[in-house]
Amino acid sequence: MIGTTHVSDPAAMTTGWCLHDLGHPKAAAEVLDLECRRLPPQALRTRARYGFRRSLAHAASGEVEHACAIAGELLRVMPAVPSATVNSDVRRLARELSRFRSSRAVRDLQPALARVLAPAPD
Repeated sequence: MIGTTHVSDPAAMTTGWCLHDLGHPKAAAEVLDLECRRLPPQALRTRARYGFRRSLAHAASGEVEHACAIAGELLRVMPAVPSATVNSDVRRLARELSRFRSSRAVRDLQPALARVLAPAPD
């Protein structure tokens, strides 16, 4: 099979991410919320990939606590989903959340983000 096997509507998922890139994070979060709910529980890599993008959209729209809650759940599965793309999204999320350092949710998430983003020992 060519293409995604876990995303039921690739066009809608892509639309959600494009909305974020076009500067409409609230609309992006709404679309990504809907589409991520459709992902099968066993699709860990896909859930992480789009889930971190969903978290980033929520953070960019000012819903920092919700963004941290989403990211917190996803950070637990990161050891099972080694992916440069997902790691890139985690770095983007960390940069976005750094704007909200005074938020308790962000401060609580920082150690888990740092563990995921730390280079692997040789």
